[in-house]
Amino acid sequence: MIPHSKPTITGSELRAVVKVLKSGMLAQGRRVEKLELDLAGFIGARFAVALNSGTSALHLALLALKIKPGDEVVTSSYVCTGVLNAINYTGAKVKLADINPDDFNISVDSVKRAISRKTKVIIVPHMFGLAADMDGLRKFGIPLLEDCALSVGATYKGRQVGSFGCAAVFSFYATKMLATAEGGALVTNNREINSFARDRRDYDNKDSYEVRFNYKLNDIQAAMGIQQLKGLRSFISHRQKIAAMYNNSLSDLGIRLALTAAKRT
Repeated sequence: MIPHSKPTITGSELRAVVKVLKSGMLAQGRRVEKLELDLAGFIGARFAVALNSGTSALHLALLALKIKPGDEVVTSSYVCTGVLNAINYTGAKVKLADINPDDFNISVDSVKRAISRKTKVIIVPHMFGLAADMDGLRKFGIPLLEDCALSVGATYKGRQVGSFGCAAVFSFYATKMLATAEGGALVTNNREINSFARDRRDYDNKDSYEVRFNYKLNDIQAAMGIQQLKGLRSFISHRQKIAAMYNNSLSDLGIRLALTAAKRT
């Protein structure tokens, strides 16, 4: 059986996790802070907030944008259920747009048809390492939330995905390119979104009562994530070689393969 995906775990991850276990500090701490700094630097953003899943990250991003019942959120028809769940948590209405058959990314033309006066945000999943048409989507003048769960390390016109929208979310689930078993992050250049997400991910030691969540990542997961991020470029290179092998082997069979558009990797 060909596995769905297999995380790349090396001695670096093992040593980093054991070091945290021996330290006695297992919950959210300095390793989480380090991962946040490293991820923000890699994406080219000002802030990163480590969380326990990509769904949690998307939920907090939507709340930070004040999405509420009666609002509409447009996203792709071909997307993880967690994206739909996060929208439903806010009480907003999901509006689905179709995808491009060539790269499985959300169709700009379909988004145009889905938009209404109630549309408050467009969630843009970058599918299977292929960046969506960010320039085309920006023309609508509606805030864009990037879902980079399947495309950490992909680029659009020389910039990392996750650096174009008002915020971006990442998943570190076991099947993802950057895996910490469970986990995620919200990345943004917006100070208010960053502050909101940091405040709402944890309900302890607060001066005022607001509805907050238990969305924290822990130092064990973060230690693994730091090492995974260091090896990310080599992970991508290895998968690109495998993809090229499949493309070459299948090209004569009449199978339609995903295409990488110009200025995207």
